[in-house]
Amino acid sequence: MKKILIASHGHLASGIKSSLQILTGMTDQITTIDAYVDEHDYVADIKQYVKEIDGKPAIIFTDLFGGSVNQKVMLEVMEHNNIFVVSGTNLPIVLSVLLDEQELTREHLQELIDLSQVQLVEVKPNDDISDDSFLS
Repeated sequence: MKKILIASHGHLASGIKSSLQILTGMTDQITTIDAYVDEHDYVADIKQYVKEIDGKPAIIFTDLFGGSVNQKVMLEVMEHNNIFVVSGTNLPIVLSVLLDEQELTREHLQELIDLSQVQLVEVKPNDDISDDSFLS
């Protein structure tokens, strides 16, 4: 079972976990850190998570590349080759990793990232399609 941490500014992390629970019911292996929502030191939570992983494979998703949460995560995982970090997180990538049954490798993770990036599209109204046909 893959261990997953989602860490974000605000409640994005817990929101993604909530969506995953609705979509899959599979959130036992997901930990979340909602940074800056109170006075709690989220860096201590990151350190504890890395300690609990204890050399097992894990993936950490952060919300904003170069943001403070991402920077703190990177400082804690620098010495850990078993922990992968993905930034710019969205629901499709976390869902893909959660449901994927292959061994977690850097190469396979990049394939999943590439697939989830394609899902980011602008949806435009089309005058030729009625509301009913769009939903059917």
